[in-house]
Amino acid sequence: MPLFEHDQGTRNFNDRYPVYGGRVEELNAALDQARCSERRLLAQYEVTRVLAESVTLREAGQNILGAIGKTLNWKLGMLWSVDSKTNLLYFVDLWHAFTVDASAFCEGSRNLTFHRGEGLIGQVWASGLPTWIPDVGRTPGFCRAPVAARVGVGLHGWCGFPVCKGDRLYGVIEFFTDEIREVEEDVLQMMADIGIKIGQFVDRREAEEELRRVEMRLLEEARLADVARVLGDISHDIKNMLTPVILGASLLEEELNESFAQLSVPRVSVAARSRDLTKELIEMIQHGSRRVQERVGELADSVKGLRRPTQFSPCHMGQVISSVYGILRIPAAERGIVLQVSHLDTLPVIQADESRLFNAFYNLVNNAISEVPPGGTITVQGAVEPGGTAITLSVMDTGRGMTREVQESLFTYRAISHKVAGTGLGTKIVKDVVDAHGGHITVESRLGMGTSFHLTLPVEYVVSVPANVG
Repeated sequence: MPLFEHDQGTRNFNDRYPVYGGRVEELNAALDQARCSERRLLAQYEVTRVLAESVTLREAGQNILGAIGKTLNWKLGMLWSVDSKTNLLYFVDLWHAFTVDASAFCEGSRNLTFHRGEGLIGQVWASGLPTWIPDVGRTPGFCRAPVAARVGVGLHGWCGFPVCKGDRLYGVIEFFTDEIREVEEDVLQMMADIGIKIGQFVDRREAEEELRRVEMRLLEEARLADVARVLGDISHDIKNMLTPVILGASLLEEELNESFAQLSVPRVSVAARSRDLTKELIEMIQHGSRRVQERVGELADSVKGLRRPTQFSPCHMGQVISSVYGILRIPAAERGIVLQVSHLDTLPVIQADESRLFNAFYNLVNNAISEVPPGGTITVQGAVEPGGTAITLSVMDTGRGMTREVQESLFTYRAISHKVAGTGLGTKIVKDVVDAHGGHITVESRLGMGTSFHLTLPVEYVVSVPANVG
């Protein structure tokens, strides 16, 4: 404010005291300049404070706009950010003075996007330089001019500046005022400095976030290294401990065969049931132990950084399910559960990895055994899809069923097992096996009504070959 508030007062003073008149005008100009400098410093201070208290630019956006707008007499400010995926400027946040009804203008801008070089803010993006326009309503290329004219008494003065660090631009900030406002070079330069400061803030936060991700990744890798070391020790021990089990089962089989051979004919007929049962039990021990050894071998390979590829060969699904039932029939019988098959003999031979499919169906049937009450059934049913290019195998039980929430997490690492020492990864393993065969899996279940898993597998596995782009 000048020493004399009214021009008439200043002229009267100059007329009466001509010696001092020029100095008063100089003093007024100096005071105006000092006040402008004070406002610029205050704006910079407020922006610095907001950045220090914020984690992201989105969080700081409105407070930054308000700090600049209030101290430098702007009426409306908007923050736009560059989307690195679409390479477009999109709306982030806004601020406006209470004296301005900017609802229509803000609503019209909220859903807009700008290409590099498009519109005023797109031009700021392209040039990387701050821009000041005294009356934006008369400027070609301002696509929002019709809406801006309806904001209170209209929007006229405009300033836009880039948010950047070096050559990397993160966004653009623009301000409007309701009066024609000539270029203020000091303010324009200050805006550019603020844009760089905000860009440094974004860059620093991104670096901190990347550092945090790297630290988390290193911690996870260290944890997995410990797990791999333990798994390596466990797999080695399991393999060693299984060897005498398999050898013992073979010796037991020979011993029993010799014992049964020495029985008299009447006693052989009496012991026939025991002979058949012991033979089945020994085969279960042998087959199960060999399967475990195979899986332990895969585990040991994965610890070494190796992974056995899916090995496709002619596969009879009836034989796969028979092998699964051969191991699980006795545990199922102990619980009073009947294992059944349906239409498996009608299925064509498919190209598949028999070992991995065995693991998948073993998981499904074994899981079902713990869910089915005594007297219930588990049925594996086969069907050929229309066209004959795929088959579907359904594992159906008469168990307790599952809630919708459990079904949604079944094929993910979020699946939780409620069995003692269970990992909950059984269905995730099944999903991975089906995916490796180019098939798909679905589940149907209702509480108290049982559960059905449907696995659809192609008859012929087709390896995807990239197109020849010449």
